Amino acid sequence: MVSKKTYEERRVSSISPKTAELLIAQIGHELYNHNLYKTFANYFAVKGLHKLEEYYTLRAGEELEHHTWIVDRLNYADVSYKYPAIPEVDAEIKDEEDTFLQTLDKEIETTELIYNIVNTAKEEKDWETVYWLQETLVNEQTEEEHISRKFLKTAKQDTDWIAKEEYILDSYNESSGEDE
Repeated sequence: MVSKKTYEERRVSSISPKTAELLIAQIGHELYNHNLYKTFANYFAVKGLHKLEEYYTLRAGEELEHHTWIVDRLNYADVSYKYPAIPEVDAEIKDEEDTFLQTLDKEIETTELIYNIVNTAKEEKDWETVYWLQETLVNEQTEEEHISRKFLKTAKQDTDWIAKEEYILDSYNESSGEDE
């Protein structure tokens, strides 16, 4: 038997209110990540490492895409929302390698936030959203953490940054199917 509460909630939206609240917050997180990666792109542009500028610009574009996936999902499910405030980027960059450490840490944080949304959707028995999250954001985060770990290792190598940026951009483009 379907509860009265379920009927009332689902007549408004197919996403549970708790899950919707977390997805709306995630919009802000994805946009913050976009701004963080654009900040890193600027750092490398000023340093004259334009392939790393391009790499971080591409990474920023992915964050914007994740934001769009969430917005599209919320719209599809008839969730009414306001965009969350996006905090100012407050990252201090110590050196080139530090951007890669901060990137990995940010991706780990993002993964944990998404896992929390999945767990909440499961608790709410919001199976449609659980499936959507696993097929989109969970799979994407697995890839993003892997790439971030891989390129942090590259950043730590004892070689010049021209060689590192060449390898990082080429590997990234190859893994994402982008052309140079």
